Amino acid sequence: MRIKITPLISISKKTSFSDEEVDLTSVAILLRGIKEGRSLQSAADSSNVSYRTLWNKLKAVEESLGYSLLHSVKGHGSTLTDLGITLLKIVDDLDKEYKSINQSQADRFQVKLDGLESFDKKKWVICASNDPLLEDAISKSNSFDLKTMGSGQSLERLLSGDAHLAGFHVPDDQSIQGVRDRLSLKSIKAYPVMKRTQGLMVQKGNPLRILKLTDLARPEVRFINRQKGAGTRLLLDKLLDSENLPAEKIRGYGREEFTHTAVATAILAGTADVGLGLKSVALEHRLDFISWGQETYFIAMSPDMVKLSAVSELIRQIRNSAQQKIGYEEVKLRKSTKTE
Repeated sequence: MRIKITPLISISKKTSFSDEEVDLTSVAILLRGIKEGRSLQSAADSSNVSYRTLWNKLKAVEESLGYSLLHSVKGHGSTLTDLGITLLKIVDDLDKEYKSINQSQADRFQVKLDGLESFDKKKWVICASNDPLLEDAISKSNSFDLKTMGSGQSLERLLSGDAHLAGFHVPDDQSIQGVRDRLSLKSIKAYPVMKRTQGLMVQKGNPLRILKLTDLARPEVRFINRQKGAGTRLLLDKLLDSENLPAEKIRGYGREEFTHTAVATAILAGTADVGLGLKSVALEHRLDFISWGQETYFIAMSPDMVKLSAVSELIRQIRNSAQQKIGYEEVKLRKSTKTE
């Protein structure tokens, strides 16, 4: 895409009703063609307009100016009047006078435009807490380099400048307000993109009759945890605190996996009885699921990132998938921005 700057010359004529403006730049294009020997018809053809449209336009300009621009002789075509020649010279002289200035300005703007285009096509690093819908949306784009890690780590990478976006989730509204306050110190905003149902994934048929959080402390129950810094791990720890249940009483609390799918696979393989994870992942692995409620998944980024078409498309893909996937809900975006 190239930028071209050309002067726009017009004549303003004040009437009793209004100010009329005549665009001499476009008129000059037609006059130049006629001066170079082309007929009015050929000028119309080269301008991709009908002869009558061109003729009516010239007549309208002549009426506004109060002077004729063309001498038309039947069988001999048209020639420019003195006024037509003068107007054409004014436009041509101005064009020549400002040619170098216009080109200099155009080059300066072109550099900015090229910078914006390359900015939009860059591969952006997104550090994010594990989520299948997010991963699927990113796999359909060439614009992002996904690094999966815990919610806390993802936010730290974003704040340190090692990531352009961060995907994370928090257990409640109180927690997200604290995150927003910290992000705002660097003019970063967090945008909700989907709601997910979290809960306990258990073996098919739930043979150990695990129904509530305190069941995790039973000696026969083998738990499998998420890694430190994961939003799901933070949710578990918050719930344990609310129940005054020490983590040491949970067999397998120290055994960690890095994704919801890895937790589900361990339960399916029989090496664990229960783990905290997503409803959608439990259903995909044909496990039973005890819901603990919904949480909101966010993507944090700077205001510049929000404007990128690649980011808008990523959010759109996630929202569309959340509408269709069991265990998810779409978070509708506010009208104030493309992604809120």
